[in-house]
Amino acid sequence: MATAQGSNAQLIFGEESTFKTMPGTPAGTVIPFLNESLGQKTPLGRSEIITSNRNPVQPFQMERSVDGNFSTELTPLLGLLFKHALGTVATTGAGPYQHIFTVGSLPTGLWVEKGFTDISQYFQFNGCKIGSMGFSFSGRGGVAPLNIDIMGAKQTIDTSSADASPDTLSHSPFQNFEGAIEEGGSAIAIVKDVDFTIANNLDGDQYCIGADGERAEIPEGVVAVTGSITALFQSITLYNKAVNFTESSLKLTMTKGSGDGTAGNEVLELLIPELVFEEQVPPVSGPMGVNVTLPFQAFYDDSTEASAIQLTLDNAVATY
Repeated sequence: MATAQGSNAQLIFGEESTFKTMPGTPAGTVIPFLNESLGQKTPLGRSEIITSNRNPVQPFQMERSVDGNFSTELTPLLGLLFKHALGTVATTGAGPYQHIFTVGSLPTGLWVEKGFTDISQYFQFNGCKIGSMGFSFSGRGGVAPLNIDIMGAKQTIDTSSADASPDTLSHSPFQNFEGAIEEGGSAIAIVKDVDFTIANNLDGDQYCIGADGERAEIPEGVVAVTGSITALFQSITLYNKAVNFTESSLKLTMTKGSGDGTAGNEVLELLIPELVFEEQVPPVSGPMGVNVTLPFQAFYDDSTEASAIQLTLDNAVATY
């Protein structure tokens, strides 16, 4: 009997029109990934009943939880995931197109299928929402990783895929050398690393009687956008912004080719229009160069974007 190989596995993502329900004609997209841990868990409970001897009675099942994460590389074609991480998308253009993603109510849900294609086993997860999305950028080169946490409501196992002919994305990840950064509205040349996470604070405790232990809903909470920047410690300027609780902003722009939005020339702009840094004194960890790392929290007060974070994606995809 053949053993499933990770190299033959696939992840398919599609949108639901009714929460926790597979569409009548599922339309999915294969998204390349590095690793994943998505699955259903049903823990066993143990009774403390006394039965006149020391033997345990049969255990019982507790609530079912569909949870996990997956890692991929940031590409210009992941608009579906951006939409389900932030909530709102506005699209303009006639080809190429510009998609602006801002914080809003999350869409109904995603269905996700983990397929072991070489042994024809497919784990289908319904009622999925993105709990968090983590970005990381570095001055050392390489590609920009993307880490995503998923929370779902239901698992089904099948011997065939829900979508026998899904769309397949080309995989051309953004390289860190394709990036540019601004802090406080101006270009800055001393930032080594930027890491931040969009967290939707999902409520996974919505279990109802008669729902077979599955989550009935997964409401989202107040979004949290938090992260940190690490910069060369050349002056007190950045540190003083933390000490003085001075509002600032961050903008990272990833550009392929000419940046005109056609295939191979896409642009992704990640804008945090309002944030404050947290004070953290630069440590001396040895005789080499000193860096300053400043955690930050984003917020929305009066920015034009009306969103704690805004992603703007120019590509050849007509709609998300």
